[in-house]
Amino acid sequence: MSKIRRAGAAVLSSVVAGAFLVAVPAGAQGSTTTVTAAEAFIASASARGLDINLLGTHVSVGHSSALVQSGQAGPKAQAQGAGVLLVAGTVANALAEGNNVTDTPDPACLLNLPLLGLLTLATACGEAAATTANGLPQAAATGTVAEIDLGGSLLTPLLDAVSALVGQTVGAVVDPLLALLGNLLNPLLGALNLNVNSLVDDLLEGLERATSVLSVSVGPSASQASTSAGSVKSLSVAEGAVIRVLPGLSPLGAPLATITVGKAQAAVDVTRPGPSEVGAVNATAVPSFQAALVQVDLGIPLLGNITSIPVSLGEPLTLLAGTPLESTITVGGGSVSDGPNGSKLAVADGVSLQLLKGLSGGIGIALAHAEAAGGGLSAQISVQQEQIIPVPQPELAKTGSDAWLPMLGAALLLAAFGTRRLLLVRR
Repeated sequence: MSKIRRAGAAVLSSVVAGAFLVAVPAGAQGSTTTVTAAEAFIASASARGLDINLLGTHVSVGHSSALVQSGQAGPKAQAQGAGVLLVAGTVANALAEGNNVTDTPDPACLLNLPLLGLLTLATACGEAAATTANGLPQAAATGTVAEIDLGGSLLTPLLDAVSALVGQTVGAVVDPLLALLGNLLNPLLGALNLNVNSLVDDLLEGLERATSVLSVSVGPSASQASTSAGSVKSLSVAEGAVIRVLPGLSPLGAPLATITVGKAQAAVDVTRPGPSEVGAVNATAVPSFQAALVQVDLGIPLLGNITSIPVSLGEPLTLLAGTPLESTITVGGGSVSDGPNGSKLAVADGVSLQLLKGLSGGIGIALAHAEAAGGGLSAQISVQQEQIIPVPQPELAKTGSDAWLPMLGAALLLAAFGTRRLLLVRR
């Protein structure tokens, strides 16, 4: 009998325990993330189509620059494009600071612009734009000049010297002319159908055919700095130029020499790092450059034929040495270097020209220069783990029967039936 009672009690206990068992959730884990230092990034680019040094005065033509960076007050984007950096009417500036700011000024252009009484620029324009839309700063600028003519007034020293010999024959004044023209004298006489018995007047007439000292066609310079969710980029491009020295000098209107300068380009691509818990992490910056290539076409047809001369890196080329028209061309190449905090710098050095050294000290020209820089640091964060203890929720009032009550009733009936059978068997 005691066994039967114990068995019934066990059954009833298990049913009751199952009916009233409530799952109690274990303590959950959570975390709190705090930014202790914001991400920092910067990218800049600049390009210059042409810099002319005339009698100690520098004129920068076709200039552009762009900058994007992070800041405590929000992102910043800035750009400047200039046809001629010294002339306000050809300079466009754009600045956007803070979130969702855009600045797109009208292009700044001037036509037939005279400079220093020596230069004439056909069209000079600067354009710039900057925006921080969606917190991603972007900046872009261009500087363009259609054509540059360096006035024939710089030919005056040469023409004055030859004019002093007017009325005499070339043969009678070979020594002064050799001092002026050096080994160009005989090819020049031949190109002009003259000889040592010709009058200096005819030689002077040929020299006066030169329409200017230089004619320069300059490609645009362009700079841009941009930001995306995963990267920051800077790119600068100087499209190069074509320089004609003493255009119109030959009877067919050809120049003494044509110097063709190719495109120079510099870029830095920065991959933005994710937040770090172990201190600031340097962004990965990859610099690159493309140096300008140079070729000189000499003697068209002043010296009787066309001679094409490529100019190699580190090997300056000197033309017409020992004459007033002596000119030296140097190719700068390019380089990459390291900056602070893992930033990188790329430079495409331009082409340096020292032209017509015998004319009032000559003319210095720097062409096709481009540079770019970029870098950044990750945001720093602190993460703290927390245990979340569940708060018991009060049971709502019942409006219907509990689903477990029928199951409990059935279990109790089975227990009673089983107990009765056992009692009958014992009897």
